[in-house]
Amino acid sequence: MEEAKEIARLAQKAGADAIHVSAYGPKAPQHLAMPKPVSGVLADLAHGVKQVVTVPVIVVGRITPEAGERILAEGKADLVAIGKAFLADPEIPAKIAANKPEEIRPCILCMACRDDLFFETGASVRCQVNPALGKEAEFKIAQAKTPKKVLIVGGGPAGMEAARVAAHRGHKVTLWEKNSTLGGQLNYAAISPYKNGIVPLIEYYQTQMQKFGIKIELRKAATEAMIKEFRPEVVVLATGAVPIIPEIWKGKRFNTFTALEVLGGYKGIQERIAVVGGGLIGCETAEFLAERYKDIIILEMMEKIGSDIGPTLRSHILERLKAAGIQFEVGIKITEITEKGVRGLRNGSSEFFDAGTIVIAVGMKSENHLAAYLEGTVPEIHLIGDCINPRRIREAIADGYSAGLKI
Repeated sequence: MEEAKEIARLAQKAGADAIHVSAYGPKAPQHLAMPKPVSGVLADLAHGVKQVVTVPVIVVGRITPEAGERILAEGKADLVAIGKAFLADPEIPAKIAANKPEEIRPCILCMACRDDLFFETGASVRCQVNPALGKEAEFKIAQAKTPKKVLIVGGGPAGMEAARVAAHRGHKVTLWEKNSTLGGQLNYAAISPYKNGIVPLIEYYQTQMQKFGIKIELRKAATEAMIKEFRPEVVVLATGAVPIIPEIWKGKRFNTFTALEVLGGYKGIQERIAVVGGGLIGCETAEFLAERYKDIIILEMMEKIGSDIGPTLRSHILERLKAAGIQFEVGIKITEITEKGVRGLRNGSSEFFDAGTIVIAVGMKSENHLAAYLEGTVPEIHLIGDCINPRRIREAIADGYSAGLKI
């Protein structure tokens, strides 16, 4: 800080009109907090600089509208800079001015935009929650020439985005969700540690459903007969995905559960936990368990843990897993699940891993059985999100946005 203050003095003396305060490095405040959305994490640094200069000081760093107002009121900075959040919603200033902060589409701090910028050669910067980023003219939401009766089946991110865009265009939209809440797998993602940014996204969609008058029917699992009786002009299937159950596990539950069951509140965990699958879901589930239990091991078939995690966050996640004492074993092909643990092959040799609880996190498979029944029976049908192919939030929301434009 003392060096930064001296540099700020020199900058002002040299003619700087303002000082923009940021920080970077492994011990910078925002990196130590990553990816928890600690709003205004650099405000104290900006305040330190402001004490030694008279030109305006600009603060940056995960600043929500509420935090920005507070920082200005407390005199810690003169101006507020916002970066990633404007990618998620470029209308932030207009929505604040209109006193509608609840309509701001939140940045979930997934760092996918940063991955595009620094690690994807030739890629444009994309946003997980804003499919129109950089394509605003092409993806403009215009009123439909002929309003239609639209049924959305599934209330995850894909279904909610399709409902939002279709209703925005003037269609009469009804959404059926088999569970008691909207959000789909976002509700599981929000449970994992350091995923605080997911809950605001769910709340944003709930607000949008109300704003556009979308009829929401919860605890309503769609069937072919129900859909035919409803007589929609358009059906959008957003039925998501379900956990893959390995053949060696079927019919042998023992003390074995899926990652979603564990995140959903299963209580009967026994110590020495083996998480089978070291992708994003497996890593986040292991981190969730590490806050409550000790002696956790991740068994991964590939030679790398977290291979499906973006490079910006992967190193942070692995560091946290190691700090929590979680053991990694890679190159393990599971061959048997028993009451006492898991057996697998590594380089042709059989190895056994003791476990009181086994958590299966080997991926998801599409749930789209309704598609075959409905083909040819409804005037228009769209499949979106994980029911096409299990992917990330980015693809789910992009599918929903595109479907809403096509109707």
